[in-house]
Amino acid sequence: MTRHDTAAKRKRRSDKTKEASTMGDGQGAEDAGSDEAPSASGSAASTPIAVSPRRLEKAKPSTGQPSTGQKAARQIVAAMDDGVAGDGDEPDADEPETHHLAGADWARPLAKLDEMWTWFETRMMFVTLIALICVLCVWIGLRGMQDRNSIAGTYFRVLFGMGALGSVARFATNNRGLSEKQRTFATLGAMAVGAFFAKSWTHVGNDYFQGVLDWLQQGSSIALFGGLRGISTRLTMLVALIGGSLACASGTHINVDVIVRFAPKPMRKLAHVIAMVGASLVCLSASYGFFDFIAISGFHAAPEASLATKVAAVGEELGGDFFVLRKQLSLDVGAVSYVVSGKRWNSDERMNGRQWNEFVDTGGFAERYGAEKTAGIKATAAELELPRRPFVIVPDGSAAGSLLEGLNLVFPMGFLMLGLRLLLRVALVFGGFLEPHLEGEGSGDDEEGDPDATPVDGEAA
Repeated sequence: MTRHDTAAKRKRRSDKTKEASTMGDGQGAEDAGSDEAPSASGSAASTPIAVSPRRLEKAKPSTGQPSTGQKAARQIVAAMDDGVAGDGDEPDADEPETHHLAGADWARPLAKLDEMWTWFETRMMFVTLIALICVLCVWIGLRGMQDRNSIAGTYFRVLFGMGALGSVARFATNNRGLSEKQRTFATLGAMAVGAFFAKSWTHVGNDYFQGVLDWLQQGSSIALFGGLRGISTRLTMLVALIGGSLACASGTHINVDVIVRFAPKPMRKLAHVIAMVGASLVCLSASYGFFDFIAISGFHAAPEASLATKVAAVGEELGGDFFVLRKQLSLDVGAVSYVVSGKRWNSDERMNGRQWNEFVDTGGFAERYGAEKTAGIKATAAELELPRRPFVIVPDGSAAGSLLEGLNLVFPMGFLMLGLRLLLRVALVFGGFLEPHLEGEGSGDDEEGDPDATPVDGEAA
């Protein structure tokens, strides 16, 4: 899809090129008629420069080759025509599209909705990418630092030492009166030192980082989401789905347009709309299929239940999962001091049976699951003084991975987003805000010069 009116754009380009040509001819004649350069008092350039008749002859514009003034003027016009703000021209084809076509009034709110939707998704994409990068860095970093015997652990410490010492050397040599070459050599030397001594500290801090990794993977709120692997996998899928939605918004999504290409131009709009509606139906069907499967397998909904009943079952299960998440977060606050100080998150002095019963009684477990089921997860009289694992359990068992099914909802939600986005673009096509566009057609029209315009050096006449 494209929002560029190529015919109007080419007409404006022709008018501006002719105007620039006239301005360039006048400027070239004025430059050729001057025998002296302008003087500037107190400057070496104030000395008059004599111009020979041969040079004057070369300075005159000819009919075959444009003058320097013509070239400069045409370059400015071309830059303005390619989307530089200032005179209302259309943006460049490589820049984000805007709704500048004159569409119907009823579709104007939809065009505004499309822009707001894109604004939200671009920021959501940024946040998701940052979260994914942080999760992967923490996961790989902890695994590399706790590994003491494998070659992979040694290479990680090589890279870590090179990066750390190189950064320190780079910042330490700033504002020291050193040249850029000297700072570069100092940075490279520090990186070489970090790589050379990496083997000597492969056994430093292994137990500490192993304890941090065990807490994150087994005893923290991250364990409710399936660990760092479960979070990174779902974030990767979320990035892909948001990217697909943004591609649909700009008309750059992958699609098979062979039918649209062979259709007559008056029928291309209808053929394109049919293709978009078909793709939307596929996405919406996939969304329903994923949700139905997840609701039955992960949220214990009845297979023969209606869609509304399954949605209610998913909502109820998610309410219980978020209750567990809140309780585990309160335990994580107390675990931070243990983990940071180098102790195990599940050490014996951390919690006993009596403290666990107090946590259950004051945490609202009885109100959530009932007094009878809550009594089944409390410590007995013989276990009151025994160590207790400080991780939330529910009447059905351990809560580890309980929110993983909730993360799986990214699949139906993502395909629903894609289907609705395609339908929105269909409405914008009918409303006159968008035009059907085939791959390679828009760029060719933009690059094609007007036949009436004077050719510029390097362009085909």
